[in-house]
Amino acid sequence: MTRSNGKKSSAQLGHEVDDILAARQKREARASTRPSGIPSQSEYENRELSLANQQLREVERAPLADRKAAAADFLVAMRDHPQLVADRIGWLLDGNYGYGAMQMAKRVLGRPRMNRSAALTHLIGAFEWQTPSAMAMAGWHKLTKGQQAALEKVVQRAIRDAESNG
Repeated sequence: MTRSNGKKSSAQLGHEVDDILAARQKREARASTRPSGIPSQSEYENRELSLANQQLREVERAPLADRKAAAADFLVAMRDHPQLVADRIGWLLDGNYGYGAMQMAKRVLGRPRMNRSAALTHLIGAFEWQTPSAMAMAGWHKLTKGQQAALEKVVQRAIRDAESNG
C-alpha cells in the first residue's frame, strides 16, 4: 500500500527487496543444478583445487622415510638435472599434473613480486617428486652457488616461456 503522497513505506520497500532477492536466489539455484549431472565451471575448478590441495597435504603427511627418500631424489634432480626440473615446471604450467595444480602454478605466475621460481620449484617438488616444501627448501640450501644459479636460470626461462605463451 502506498501513502497518500505516492511514496512507499519502508516496510513495503523491504518486502519488495526481499522478493527480488528471493527471485534471484531461485534463478541462481536453478542455474547451478544441472539436470545432465555435469558440474559448472566453478564447481569443477573448486573440486580440482581441492584435489590438488589434498595431494599436497598427503605429501606433507607421508611417512618420514618416504619423505626423506623423495627429498634425496629431488636434490639429485636439482643438482644434476636442473633442466629436468624446469621441464617439469613447464608441464605443471601446461596442466599435466591436473587442472588444480595448474591453477596453483598460474596463481604463482600472476604474482610477480614473490619468488616465483622458488614457489614453482616447491610445487613441482611436491607434485613430481613427492617432496614436502620444507625438505625441498632444505635441498636448495645444500646446492652450491653455481648449482643454485644453474637451476634458477632454467626455472626463470620456464617462467618466461609460460608467460610468453599465455
